[in-house]
Amino acid sequence: MNRVKNFIGAMSEKGVRTVKRAVPAFFTAYCYFSMYVPVYAAKATGTSVITSGFNSLYEIVAAIVSSIGQLLLLWGVFEWATALNSQDGTMQSMAFKRIASGLVACLAPQIVTVISASLK
Repeated sequence: MNRVKNFIGAMSEKGVRTVKRAVPAFFTAYCYFSMYVPVYAAKATGTSVITSGFNSLYEIVAAIVSSIGQLLLLWGVFEWATALNSQDGTMQSMAFKRIASGLVACLAPQIVTVISASLK
């Protein structure tokens, strides 16, 4: 009787070890194969509310960035005009950098629109 209990105990320990080894393997296989399942979603009718909200948020952010760019551009132009009266070359280069950054910030919304249109 003792031998039977020892055998059953050994078998249950062996089963527990097998399960402990198999669970990570099954989980890994599940994750691996679930990545390659294509999902075909139907076009939802309620997405216009979300899309319009994001579009209005984008327009607000674009207006803020463009306004900041215009301020940087004006600041750079006035700084460049001041730098023309001095002999310091670094003031002129800083003014040109500020003018360039102002132009980029002013044109950023249009640049984003062109890039997103070319990706479609």
